[in-house]
Amino acid sequence: MVETVNFELGEKKYVCISVRSADRHVFEVTSAKYVLKKGDEVEASGACEITQVSDSEVTLTALIQPMAKSATYVLEYTYEIPPEVLIHDIRVAVS
Repeated sequence: MVETVNFELGEKKYVCISVRSADRHVFEVTSAKYVLKKGDEVEASGACEITQVSDSEVTLTALIQPMAKSATYVLEYTYEIPPEVLIHDIRVAVS
């Protein structure tokens, strides 16, 4: 199930995801970036803000402003917890 975040055209908002250790082990996200895509077209991209909430939880934050009315986007987070690289998608609906 893909999460959906709703925007009104013109809004610029922070979109956050929480990354948690399933077994509560200590971990660190060493890098994180986002890409905002409408179909195959990349509208925006950049580095995520990484906030260590606890030893077993990190919040990744992207500030986005979708520019097309009545469109559906994919906000793709790519982050690294060495040696793994993980991807998490969120649907962005603009009205």
